[in-house]
Amino acid sequence: MTKEAAFSLADLNVVAASDTPINVEYIRPDGTGSGIILKVLGANSAKVTEVTTRLLNDRRKRDANLAALTGQEFTPIEADIEFGHLATAVKIVGWTGIVEAYSEENALLLVKTNPHLAKQVNDASNGVGNFLQLKPKA
Repeated sequence: MTKEAAFSLADLNVVAASDTPINVEYIRPDGTGSGIILKVLGANSAKVTEVTTRLLNDRRKRDANLAALTGQEFTPIEADIEFGHLATAVKIVGWTGIVEAYSEENALLLVKTNPHLAKQVNDASNGVGNFLQLKPKA
């Protein structure tokens, strides 16, 4: 008789696992490593979800107010770009190899000034396997 692997609900909690940052090397636009390590939260992190939800709610309120006042429903591309920057920057919670100390403002500046970085951060953050590495209990 073979023994089946058993996992607890805590083992399967991707939200909790996503709150532990992983190390992601900043890859230069030419594809080479930089030695800079970003500490990145998972997309399912409670902090990331909270900030993203707030940003979306703020956008919906703004759009509803605009529609009520003017009858227009229009979100400028600049607002979409800013949303993307903020939603990416919140996933970065630290770094090594950058002279300036980590801060939320500096993370936002890093994302705004390095457009290729957003994909790297978001790909790592969205990779559930980067955060939830299941090991069966015997």
